[in-house]
Amino acid sequence: MRERICLITAGGHISSFHAAMKKMHETLEKNAPGRFNLVGANGGLEGLVKYGVIPIKYEDIEEDRAGSLIGCDRKVPEVGEIANALKKNQIYATIMMGGDDHLKDTAQLSKLGIKVVGYPKTMDGDLASGVTLGYESAVSFAAIQVRNHFNTAMTFERIFYIGLFGRNTDWVPCAVSLYGGADRCIPCEEEYEWDYVAEKIETSVKENQERYKRNGKGLKFAVVVYSEGAEIKAIDEPSEKHSSRDQRGHVRLQPEWVGLELVRLTKAKGYDACFQTYTYSLRDCPPTETDKKLSRMAGEECINMILQDDFGKCAVFLASGDFYITSRELLEKVAIQKKLKPEGYFDYKELKPTEKFVNDYSRLFKHSLGNCPNKDSLVYKNL
Repeated sequence: MRERICLITAGGHISSFHAAMKKMHETLEKNAPGRFNLVGANGGLEGLVKYGVIPIKYEDIEEDRAGSLIGCDRKVPEVGEIANALKKNQIYATIMMGGDDHLKDTAQLSKLGIKVVGYPKTMDGDLASGVTLGYESAVSFAAIQVRNHFNTAMTFERIFYIGLFGRNTDWVPCAVSLYGGADRCIPCEEEYEWDYVAEKIETSVKENQERYKRNGKGLKFAVVVYSEGAEIKAIDEPSEKHSSRDQRGHVRLQPEWVGLELVRLTKAKGYDACFQTYTYSLRDCPPTETDKKLSRMAGEECINMILQDDFGKCAVFLASGDFYITSRELLEKVAIQKKLKPEGYFDYKELKPTEKFVNDYSRLFKHSLGNCPNKDSLVYKNL
């Protein structure tokens, strides 16, 4: 009878889960034929406790589809409940495909003697492992949208705000604003007075007005990325009846509310404005080829850790040449949320990414997005 390896897709889903699952099947077939079956927690961690596991068949995996065919949730049962469910379902080893919170749970499971390894998943890109699965697809999708929104900004002479997922780290808005060509970016890791933010945006509007003209008339426009967790003192909080909390007790952020408030404040300054938010679309977009490749690499590394009895660790990526190689690190070292601000990748005074981010991350985005766009390539030729 084959032993079981259980995958748990925990927390928010990403685009590239299925590429890893497919590679896990292939790695088992190559390195341990006939020994294991892949199964999945039926709906995340709480699903594991309540409903057990379901088979993951190779022929059912569609690696170009986002989400998780075995289901996700954000609920967190007690670690003891998880351990008992794994034993009840006769699981030989477990692969936790999660972010910082769930990898912390995995580290605790490892200390209880459960055979577990980690797959570094988060579209926020904020694990101590560095590169995370789902991040590159999310940034690539959003960056293309930012480039496209120059069309409305120029046509109607507006300040166009683009809201993105990002509760308390700035990895996504930083990369998206850089590779989307945005004029400015409102981050979440620092709080601002509205007048300060407005002054920086107005500077960009005036720069565009001086440089880009239609029949001799300068155009007043700007494209500005903002984090859903942006803290601007003049923004009113939504009423209590419009607020809610997630399954971990965190207040659910509302990027649409922030967008409405930014438009209100901008119009009070005498500028026309509009906004668009991209949240679940960052998770639901098809994975890029780069993200699939990284996910396959992490999936293979996870299976090899199990076959080599190297538990309590997480797959990580190391820069190598023009791409990455996989390595391993202790779960408790990976399960730490990493802030952007200390890294020097973003100028929190000018509200713009720095060249250091390009130097360190160009290998990640070059295949999907190429080089950072020149502003002239984003405006109409007659300008």
